[in-house]
Amino acid sequence: MGTDGIGRDVFARVLWGARTSLTIMAIGAFLALVVGFPLGLLSGYVGGKIDRVLVLVMDSIYAFPGLLLAALIAVVIGRGVFNIGIAITVIYVPLYFRVTRGQTLSTREELFVEAARALGARARTIMISYIAFSVVIVIPVIFSLSAADTILTAAGLSYLGYGLEIDIPGDWGRDLSDAQRFLTAGYWWPSLFPGLMIIILTVGLSFLGEGLNDIINPLLRKERS
Repeated sequence: MGTDGIGRDVFARVLWGARTSLTIMAIGAFLALVVGFPLGLLSGYVGGKIDRVLVLVMDSIYAFPGLLLAALIAVVIGRGVFNIGIAITVIYVPLYFRVTRGQTLSTREELFVEAARALGARARTIMISYIAFSVVIVIPVIFSLSAADTILTAAGLSYLGYGLEIDIPGDWGRDLSDAQRFLTAGYWWPSLFPGLMIIILTVGLSFLGEGLNDIINPLLRKERS
């Protein structure tokens, strides 16, 4: 893969960048799941004022441009792998919330939930033992798709200069930004390989989500075949 404009090994930086990107992806997607799933479950089952407040908050966050919101949070809390993961978490919590809430609204009207209520089961027991296990089946698909989007968001933040510190090697977005000024001189490989890795990882995670969707919903697999 050669070296970049200041003599750094592109291959080594691409490998290290994969580690950094996967770490940010794991932090962002996992924390968004941990926060968004319980809130969506609670909002969809309880309803009332709690539901209205949570929907208002989540819709407000969802309506805000994700990359801009992540950049603002990164400026406030500072840079670093964990901080960037937190900044990305905020913009994906509404995604898990909306999906979980929608599934909960339909599941809470099922006959087995009504039977549990008739037998005197507590609301917490119904949410955890009955509804949660029926709703969680859609989460792996959402997780893989949001993980792919997390890679793009993290690279976009670094490209704009709001990502990791400059002393952290292998930041794909920053490498793309730094390589721009060398394109006019004919040095195309420093920008090609980081961009190619972003594409491969993003497309791979998207394909993983599609595969999980086919496994979870066999009817979709039959329709496509």
